[in-house]
Amino acid sequence: MMQSNKNLVRVLNEQRVLQQAFNYGPISRSQISKNLNLNKVTVSDIVASLIDQAYLIELGQGDSTKNGGRKPTLLKFNAQLGYVVNFDLGYDYIDRMFNLMDGRVISVERYPAKDMSIEDRLELMASLVHTERLQTDVPLLGVSVAVHGIIDHNQVLYTPFIDFKGLDIAKILEEKLEVPVLLENEANLSVIYERDFESRDDIDNIVCISIHKGIGAGIIINNDLYTGKHGEAGEIGHQIIYDQDFMNHREPNTIEKYCSEDSVLDTIRQVTKQPDIQAADISKLYYQNDAQVHLIADDFCFYIANIIYNTIVTFDPKRVALNSSLVSAIPELLTKIKLNIPHLTNDETQVDVVDNVRNATMLGGCSMIIHHILELKSGQLFFR
Repeated sequence: MMQSNKNLVRVLNEQRVLQQAFNYGPISRSQISKNLNLNKVTVSDIVASLIDQAYLIELGQGDSTKNGGRKPTLLKFNAQLGYVVNFDLGYDYIDRMFNLMDGRVISVERYPAKDMSIEDRLELMASLVHTERLQTDVPLLGVSVAVHGIIDHNQVLYTPFIDFKGLDIAKILEEKLEVPVLLENEANLSVIYERDFESRDDIDNIVCISIHKGIGAGIIINNDLYTGKHGEAGEIGHQIIYDQDFMNHREPNTIEKYCSEDSVLDTIRQVTKQPDIQAADISKLYYQNDAQVHLIADDFCFYIANIIYNTIVTFDPKRVALNSSLVSAIPELLTKIKLNIPHLTNDETQVDVVDNVRNATMLGGCSMIIHHILELKSGQLFFR
């Protein structure tokens, strides 16, 4: 038992040293020792082991201290340790992103997938995991997959857009690729992105509301992702609206029916009698001051503001981020949304738009799979 405890302490210290180099490198051994309150000999021993395993590399000498003395040798995390591939399984597309192990983006591509079966999607994904942009000795280390549905224990429990046919897609891909494969809900990955890539302050309670074909919320509480007992936490788009249909006929309508981006697009198509209008056309019509589009956008802002309010009074987060291509394309909508949010107190919750709407989900997946590969607890790494 004593030896087991010593081994555990060693592993924990290795993780802490690796985290220091990843988050704060280039950094010296002595600075790591100070930051972690660890003996210098212990740190040097761990660093030597991590260098041998190619997790760390030495950069050469840094500046000496104010008191003079020997210049320290600086260390940094080895981003070329390997690469990861991150997929977003959309309704009619597959997005793919290559990243180095420090989160740096190598490339992003979109592939059409409308009416493609899950089996064909998996075959396509398996064919898209190798890149010629890296040296041949940089290995694939892991894959993440964003799913627009409910995920529990790396299994797809529910999705309204793709028939997964009960397949264990993580296991299928792992057998094909021989690397770990992690699945997660796309809204959850968006909030992981906000925490690990964008939160410049010490914000440990964040909600990210993703508004796309459906509506979902990723929830970070005390720096940890909260998914509930079966992965259903945050499925706010399925909340029932108590409207006249419900009161008179017991026919429930959901939030998604009124204010998902797809519902906004459908409404604009019906009102303008232009069935060929696409999502990209909405901002063009808005800035052309189309009166009907402005009215529909105002309704959208009112609904989203109240969704945010319900989220605030439920979780009381320090910040709410919106992952919405519509709000990103028309920044004025954010101002209208904020003006419509009710307040119980004078302390207003920070509300803003995700910086990288296009790639937030895959970058969240990148963080998730890198944490897993490095055996570090979620939220311990900061990506620049």
